[in-house]
Amino acid sequence: MFLSVRSCKTVAVTVALLLPGLVTYVQGAASDVQTKPGTSVVAQVGGTQITEEQLEKQSAADLARVRAGLLHARYEYYSAERDAVEKEIDQDLLAEEARDEKVTVDELLKRHVENKIKNPSEETLRFYFLNINTEQPYSLVRPKIVDRIHSLQEKKYTEEYVKSLRAKRKVTIILEPPKEEVAVGDSPVAGPSDARVTIIEFADFQCPYCRAVEPTLNQLREQYKDKIRYSYRDFPLPMHPYAEKAAEASRCAGEQGQYWPYHDRLFTGDAESLSDAHLRSTAAELKLDSDKFGKCLDSGKEQAAVAKDFDQGKSLGITGTPSFFVNGYYLSGAVSYDQLRELVDQQLDQRTTKSISEAGSRDRQGSGVVKVVSPAKPPSASERSSCRTTSNQRLLKGNCNLTRTSG
Repeated sequence: MFLSVRSCKTVAVTVALLLPGLVTYVQGAASDVQTKPGTSVVAQVGGTQITEEQLEKQSAADLARVRAGLLHARYEYYSAERDAVEKEIDQDLLAEEARDEKVTVDELLKRHVENKIKNPSEETLRFYFLNINTEQPYSLVRPKIVDRIHSLQEKKYTEEYVKSLRAKRKVTIILEPPKEEVAVGDSPVAGPSDARVTIIEFADFQCPYCRAVEPTLNQLREQYKDKIRYSYRDFPLPMHPYAEKAAEASRCAGEQGQYWPYHDRLFTGDAESLSDAHLRSTAAELKLDSDKFGKCLDSGKEQAAVAKDFDQGKSLGITGTPSFFVNGYYLSGAVSYDQLRELVDQQLDQRTTKSISEAGSRDRQGSGVVKVVSPAKPPSASERSSCRTTSNQRLLKGNCNLTRTSG
C-alpha cells in the first residue's frame, strides 16, 4: 500500500562511518608538513611534498571512479531516506484524518478505498487471461486474476486518496539531496548573473533522456524567467558517436552569438540531425556565417573546451546524463518538472526553510504531520533514467545503460 524503504547500500554506510576519521587523519598529517603556497599537501617523503594537485594529475582515473561511487552512494542513501520520509508522511496523514473522522485507520481506508473496489467483468478477466503466459486453464487462473485486479485498484485508489490528503494539509520536506560545489565557469549561461537559483546540467546532445527532459527545462525557464540562470555543460558519452562534434558545433555557433538557438535546434531533431552535414545545415538555417562556422568545426578549436567540461563532470563523480546541480544539489536522470520545481521553490524560499526546520521536532510531536521544506522527491525506479559512461559502472536503480540500448 505504501512505498517500501529500500535498503541502504553497504558502501554508503561504510563511507559515512569512515569519512570523518579519514578527513581528520589527512588534516592532522598535513598540519605537520611545511606547505607551499596554493597547494594542499597530503604526504611528505624526506624533503619532497606530495600534493592533492599531483594526485589529481597522476591518479585522475582512479580518483574519478571513487568519486563516482561516493556520489551515487550518497544519492542512493538520500533516496532511501526520502522513501522513508514519504512513507512516514503517508502514515501520519492517514492517522490525522482518522482522528478527524473518529475512526481507526483501517476503517478510514475501508470507507475511502476498499468500498471503491469493484469486481471486474467476465470480459475483462478473459481479456487479461489471453495476455498472460500460462498453460493452466482459465478456471484455475481466474481467482488469481481477480486478486491481481483488486490489488491494482487498491493501489490506485490509495494513492489518489493520500494525494487528496496531502492537498488538504501542508506537507513539505527539509531532507536535501547530496550537494557539491559546482562552478558555472566559462560555460554558456542563460539568465541573469544575480539570479538566486543556478541550474547546471551536464548533458549529451545525443542522449535520448537529455532530449526527453529538454521540454521540462524550457517550461521551468519560462515559469521562473529571471529568477533562475541555467548553464549547459557538455558531457558527451563515448558510446554516442555524434555527441562530441555536436557539442563543438554548438560552441562554434556561440562564437557568432547563436549558442542557445543552435542548442535548441539540436535538441528538437533526432539523432540523425547531429550528423556533420546536419550540423552545417542547421548553422545555415540560423543564418550563421557558413565559412566561419565550417572552419571552426573543422579545426577542432572547441574540442578542448568540451573536454574541459567532460573532465570537470568526471571530477564531480558524474557517470551519466542528464545530471543536474540546482544550487549545488544533485539530481540524476530525466527528472520530472515537479521534482525540479520543488527544488527551485525551496531555494527561492530559504528563510521559510530555516524557520520550519527549526520547528520540525515540535511539528512532529504536535500535529502528527512531518512538516518539512523539500527538494524534489527522487525519481522512482521507473522514472530514474539516464545514459551512462560504461557498461560495468554500478547503476542507480532504473537507470539504463546505453552501451547496450544505444540512443
